[in-house]
Amino acid sequence: MSPVIRRAMLGSRGPNPGQVRAVTAALALAALAVGSWALVERAETLETLLFLALAASIVSVGVGYLSERHHRRHLEHLSDSRDLLQQTVRSPLSVGALLGRLCQIFGAGFAEVVVLPDAPDQAALLVRVCSGRITETSEAVDQVLLADVFSVTVPASLSLVLREGAGPLESDAMLARRGLHGAVMAALSVEGQILGSLMVGRGQGDLRSFTDEDQRLLEALAPQVGVTVEKLRLDERINHQAFHDSLTGLANRALFADRVVHALDRRMEPGRLRAAILFIDLDDFKVVNDTLGHASGDLLLQGVTRRLRRVVRPFDTVARLGGDEFAVLIEDPAGPEEAVAVAERFLEELTDTFDLHGAAVSIGASVGIAIADRPSMTYDHLLREADVAMYRAKERGKATVETFDAGMQRALERRLRLRGDLEQAVSAGELSVEYQPIVALESGTMVGVEALARWDSPRLGRIGPREFIPVAEASGLIREIGRQVLRTACEQAVRWSAGEPGRELSVSVNLSPRQLLHPDFAEEVATILRETYLSPSLLNLEITESLLVENTATTLERLRALKDLGVTLAVDDFGTGYSSLAELKFLPVDALKIPKSFVDNVATDARERAFLAGIIGLGRTLHLRVVAVGVEGADQLDELRDMNCDLAQGFHLAAPLDAEGVAELLSRQAGTASADWGHRPREMALARCSSGDTESLPRTA
Repeated sequence: MSPVIRRAMLGSRGPNPGQVRAVTAALALAALAVGSWALVERAETLETLLFLALAASIVSVGVGYLSERHHRRHLEHLSDSRDLLQQTVRSPLSVGALLGRLCQIFGAGFAEVVVLPDAPDQAALLVRVCSGRITETSEAVDQVLLADVFSVTVPASLSLVLREGAGPLESDAMLARRGLHGAVMAALSVEGQILGSLMVGRGQGDLRSFTDEDQRLLEALAPQVGVTVEKLRLDERINHQAFHDSLTGLANRALFADRVVHALDRRMEPGRLRAAILFIDLDDFKVVNDTLGHASGDLLLQGVTRRLRRVVRPFDTVARLGGDEFAVLIEDPAGPEEAVAVAERFLEELTDTFDLHGAAVSIGASVGIAIADRPSMTYDHLLREADVAMYRAKERGKATVETFDAGMQRALERRLRLRGDLEQAVSAGELSVEYQPIVALESGTMVGVEALARWDSPRLGRIGPREFIPVAEASGLIREIGRQVLRTACEQAVRWSAGEPGRELSVSVNLSPRQLLHPDFAEEVATILRETYLSPSLLNLEITESLLVENTATTLERLRALKDLGVTLAVDDFGTGYSSLAELKFLPVDALKIPKSFVDNVATDARERAFLAGIIGLGRTLHLRVVAVGVEGADQLDELRDMNCDLAQGFHLAAPLDAEGVAELLSRQAGTASADWGHRPREMALARCSSGDTESLPRTA
C-alpha cells in the first residue's frame, strides 16, 4: 500500500468520509497509471495522448484534493489545539494535559515545556510528558539549560527541527540528554520576551523525522502555549502573594496556620511529638524604625530572615506573622531540646551586626517555645502558648529563650490586667515620683537625687518597677510615663531650691531607649526646661550602656542635641554593655554610673575590688564623674572612699523618699555635720518605700 493511502487510513476511530474519499482517489490514480501504461504498450498515439491528458487532469484534481485534505487536517489539529489552549489553565497538570495533546497531534511520545524563572536566584519549571507519564520538576538555571532554551532564538523563526546526526553537536547533545531520535522545538514568547521553550520529540525506536510543516505547526501553536504559561506564572504569583510575605518571601500567617494544622492532624507513634513552635519577636525593632527609617527597618527584617533560614531544616516552615514577629514550625521534633537548640543557634546568628545603609546595627530577639505534646492541642492553643513564653523571655531581659509552662499563663493574665490598669493609672495621674539621694563622698554632702517612678494602685496596691516597667516598655506607655516623671522631677527641683538661692541640687532621670531615640525628644526636654524654669545644668539624664553599643550613630546624634541644651549626661550600668574605650572617648557624657552588682563584693573580693578600681580610674582619666550605685554597707562605702569614687547612692545612705522627705533631709543636712552621712543612715533616711522595693529594682522612669 502506498504511503499516501496508509496516511489517509490512519485514525484511532476508523475511516471517516474524508478518508474514504482519499482512498478512492488514490485507487483511481493507481488505475489510471496502469491504463496509461497499457496504452503506451499498444502505441496508439492519439488514444494515448487523449488518455494521458485525461489522466493528468484527474491526477491534478486528486493531488489537489489530497493536498487540500492534508492542509485541512492540520488546520483541524491547529483549531483543536487552540480550543484546548484557550481553556483557563490553573495548574501545571493542565500544562501536562496540553503536552499530551501535542504528542497526539505530532504522533510523538515526548513533549516538554521549560519555563524560565522571574529572578536569577529562582529555579526553572520543567513539565514533561514521556510515554504518557506527566512529571513536573524544578531545576537550577545553569548554562546547559539556558543554551537549550535559547537555541531556538538563533533562527529568525524562533523554531527549529532537530535531527540526530544532522548536527550541530549541541543539537545532538540536546537530543541525547532526553533520549530522543528527533524533535521539533519552538520558543515560548510573549510580547517579545522569551519565557522558555516548547519541544515535541520522538524516541530512539521511532525513526520518523519531523518535517518543515511540523515546525510551522508547532511555531503556530507556541504563542498560545506562551500565553497559557504566562497565565500559569501569573496564577502562581498571585497564589504566592496570598500565602507569603511580600517583603521577606516567608510564609505568612495564613500559610503558617495551615502547615501547623496539618502537622497536628498527623498520626504519630506513642511518645512522639507532633510539632514545636518558635515565636520570635525582635527586641527594640521599633527603635530602628523610628531612628533610621522604615527602609532600614525593612532591610533589617530581610537580613534577619536570611539568618533565620540558616538555622532551620529545609522542610521546616519559617513565617513572618507581621511587623517584627516571626515563627518557626518544627515538625516531628526529637524532643523539646531540639526546638531550644534551633532558637539558641538563631540568637547566635544575631550577634553579628547588620549593615543598614552604612549604619552598623545590632538586634536581639526574644524567643518563646511551645510543644505540641497533647493530642488535643490546636493551632490557636499552641501559638498562644508560644506567645506567652516569648513575653516571659522579654521580661527576663530580652535576647533569651523560654519554653512554655502553666505558670506562664497565670503570669500573662496578670500582665494583661496590669497593662489595662497601667493605662488607666497614667491617664488618671496615679503614678508618683520618689527620689533617692546622691552623696558626694569627699564632702559628705547630698548633691543630687535620682527620680524613680512609683505606682500605688487603688485596686492592686503598690506595684514595683520591676513589674510595671516591662509592661510599660512593651505597651509603649513608657514614653508618656517618662515624660511625666521628667516634668515632675524638674518642677520639684525648682521647688527645693526656692528660698535657698545658693542651693544647687541636681536631679537625675533615667531614660528608656524609646524616649532617647525618638526624633522629637530633645525638643521635649527643651520645652520642659523652659516651662519649669529649671537650669539645664541641674538636669542629669541617664542612658544605659547597652543603648550606646546597639545604636552608636543615632544615639550620638541624640546625645549631642541634648548637650546643646546644657544638660549633663550619664552612662548608666557602665561595664555591662561591652562598649569600647574608643566609643566612650568620643561620647558627650559627663558621668559613669557603676551598677550595684559591681559594688556588692567590693569589700570582700580582691578581684572585684581591682575591677572597680579600674573603672573609677578610667573615669578619672576621661574626666568623668563616677557614681557608685547600690551601696548597702559601711564597708562598701569605705572602700569607695579609698578609691576616690566621686558620688554614691544606696540604702546605706538613704532610701528613696518622697518630695517632702527630701526637703526635710535637706533641712537636717543644713544643721548637721556632713560627715554624719553614711554613719547614721537610718535616722537620716526617711524611707517610705515598701519592704520589697530594693535598689536592685529597675530605676528606669
